[in-house]
Amino acid sequence: MHRPSRRAFLLSATVGVLGAGGYAGWEFLRDEDVPAPPLRTPTWTYEAQDELRWSLTHDGHSLFTSTQYPPHLLAVDPATGRGRWSVQVGKEHREGGPIAVAEGTVYQVADDGVVRAHRAEDGRELWSAGPVGTGSPWTPVVVGSTVCVDLQRSTDDEAPFAQGVLCGLDAATGRERWSAPSSRIFRALPRQRLLLARTGKLTDAKADTRPVGALDPRTGVARWKAPAFGEGDAIDLAPDGGTVYLLDEQLRLCAYGTEAGERRWRAEAMDGAITAAADGSTVYVCTSGGDLAAYDAASGEQRWRRTVTKDVCRPFPLRHGGRIFLTSDDGYGHGTGDFFGMGGSRGYVLALSADSGRKLWRTDRLETCWSVPLAAGDDVIVAHDSDWWAYSTCTGRPTWRLTTGDAYSGTPYVISGVLYGVSSKTIQAVRL
Repeated sequence: MHRPSRRAFLLSATVGVLGAGGYAGWEFLRDEDVPAPPLRTPTWTYEAQDELRWSLTHDGHSLFTSTQYPPHLLAVDPATGRGRWSVQVGKEHREGGPIAVAEGTVYQVADDGVVRAHRAEDGRELWSAGPVGTGSPWTPVVVGSTVCVDLQRSTDDEAPFAQGVLCGLDAATGRERWSAPSSRIFRALPRQRLLLARTGKLTDAKADTRPVGALDPRTGVARWKAPAFGEGDAIDLAPDGGTVYLLDEQLRLCAYGTEAGERRWRAEAMDGAITAAADGSTVYVCTSGGDLAAYDAASGEQRWRRTVTKDVCRPFPLRHGGRIFLTSDDGYGHGTGDFFGMGGSRGYVLALSADSGRKLWRTDRLETCWSVPLAAGDDVIVAHDSDWWAYSTCTGRPTWRLTTGDAYSGTPYVISGVLYGVSSKTIQAVRL
């Protein structure tokens, strides 16, 4: 006979006192997780000497990452997992930061505002510039012969004030070409060799309502401008780079040509994150509260709109194989979900019909989802507390998992049919 757990016993007693009606829909009080699928053996594992910064980039020849303290740049062979080179860039944590690679050069923007360029082949430093300003660095963007840098300003009363800066540096020398106020919209337009960012004079101390502009990376001058609401998740590009989708001040979804900035269509929408489907057919607007709308990418016609979940979600849907996948946000299962300490962490993976938004399946977990979903063949892959799990795209049944051997797992990367998972001190590779 199955003996009820202590948690289930407490639940029953509490429901008896307060009434079961108050618990409708409280799925977080489930007592058992789904059965764990078989473990996958990694093709290789790279072990770093110090803690990694949880980010990864590549150029087709090497994987590049960095450590937190002391800050190093690292290059790893993607076929074997062997380290190719390691270069220390400073002694303090703030001397490291996010990285990008382009045209045989690795660029790093440190937390202290210093920008460095290293040769991708052997890690040799080519130049160092700055500090260019103060603020939290975003991953640099290389457009043509310019390295574009964005240090986010801080106006939080509980954090040190940082002015922030948006600037362009000569990719060959590090010489500053132009400088402007920072922007929370910061995207490259690769086909046009332009930078998409807010432009103009910053007048409000906290809110940034300036228009978005397509900037010439060599001069910082906008070729065209458009009104825009929100931050970086309220804008996305078509897969071919020819159209940008954004929300205007009235929360209407707008499509603009990226070459000349002409508006192609406009449709009623809502305040949410924008995602353009990888096949170019559909644009989605999704809120963290679970409202999702689908629009025809060519005409702006709304195909459907519905509440797909009443639980908090990461508003970044993935379309794959006629389905849409969403995951819970890391706040799901905490706060209101933690009743007498019994809520704990939890998460879910949700599959919808791409044609209608109708729910196809949902797999609930007693672990947090730490990433947006990634698709590979018949699997959708999600980072949980200490593992990466793969779920069948058709049924939601867990198919395999890869453990980090650590307390947390970072966002996985799928590059050329290989999954790369970064945890605190390791990189693991699994061929899919």
